[in-house]
Amino acid sequence: MANRGGRKVYRTNTNYRKKKTQKAFKVILLIIFLAALVFVGYSIGQPIYEYIADRNGTGTVEEDTRPWTPPVQTEENNAVSETTQEETSVTEKEEEKIPAAASFSALQLTADALSSAEKLNAALSNAKGSGYTAVMVTLKAEGGKIYYNTASQMALSAENAVSGTMYAGQIASMIKQAGFIPVAEVNLLEDNNRYGESKSGSYRFASDDSTWLDNSVAKGGKPWLSPFDTDTQSFAEFLSNEISGAGFEYIVFDGVVFPAFRNSDLNYIGDIVKSADRYKALLDIADIAAKAAEANGSAAALRISAGDILKGTAEVFKPSELTVKIICVEYFPNDIEKTALINGKETDLSALTAKDKAQTVLGEVKRLAGGDVKIIPVIRQNDFSQEDFNEVISALIDGGCDSYVIV
Repeated sequence: MANRGGRKVYRTNTNYRKKKTQKAFKVILLIIFLAALVFVGYSIGQPIYEYIADRNGTGTVEEDTRPWTPPVQTEENNAVSETTQEETSVTEKEEEKIPAAASFSALQLTADALSSAEKLNAALSNAKGSGYTAVMVTLKAEGGKIYYNTASQMALSAENAVSGTMYAGQIASMIKQAGFIPVAEVNLLEDNNRYGESKSGSYRFASDDSTWLDNSVAKGGKPWLSPFDTDTQSFAEFLSNEISGAGFEYIVFDGVVFPAFRNSDLNYIGDIVKSADRYKALLDIADIAAKAAEANGSAAALRISAGDILKGTAEVFKPSELTVKIICVEYFPNDIEKTALINGKETDLSALTAKDKAQTVLGEVKRLAGGDVKIIPVIRQNDFSQEDFNEVISALIDGGCDSYVIV
């Protein structure tokens, strides 16, 4: 008989083990698939959610509201490739343009104030608290002296023409830091420097192309810059671009005049100064200088004597033809004749009070200039007693002048 109570032997089913392994593998694949699905869904869904939330104004993404501050300039981040600089130069130039202030009351400093940073700071400190909103400095004066460190090769070719050591940008920055609008004055043509060996830019004799002088050599005759000369035009453009690019909001161009030619001088130089249209050369150089300034966001103005305007001797004063629409009018009573034509009528100016005389003269200048031209009076304080000076300022305000310059 068989032994029924002995050890039982269990045999493993091979098919069952295979099925169990396959089921475990499917579970693992399902977990991997679900994990991948969650990851992809989040990656796609988050941007969509932020986009919808942003449009609805309900998003939780925080906006950076901290004020922008310029990056610190180092040698490393200044080393931008030339390609990048070329691509961004136009955009940067547009962004840097700052419209000039619509109105100002300016104090003109003496040339000595630009002899050093210490003297300029002292002059600016003295100007504070006087009610002025702007400061005007002469960067190129009558005679041709340049009171800032220019890069102009023409200027550097003339002996002792450049006396300034501070750069134009440094001067403008100091004026701004003192709380004033920076205004520059530049004399374009009353320039007696001898530029280079050939005296570039000067008037010349028509006969032999030698340099014309305003008197004999024995009597100290000097050359003058000619508005007809291309070197003069390039010089005016360079200085205007350099100064406006340095941060001056206004540039006042002075000395846009011809020398006091004698009849013999007219014959020596020839038809260009004999022509009735010679004034157009003054308009052209004023336009060249003004456009260079305006390209950098600065406003351009011409400085003209009220006395010359009333006498009809200010050749550049052609309001309908001028592209420069701001004129700084010198109101210096001592330089104005006792009588003048006011609106076609001979008027005795000497019989008027200080206030009435200022209103009469400047009112006539405004009438002659027309409505498209802004008039900014330039007043020399030493020409008046304190009482008369106060009356003149009152006359300016009553006459609608929102800007003026005190020298």
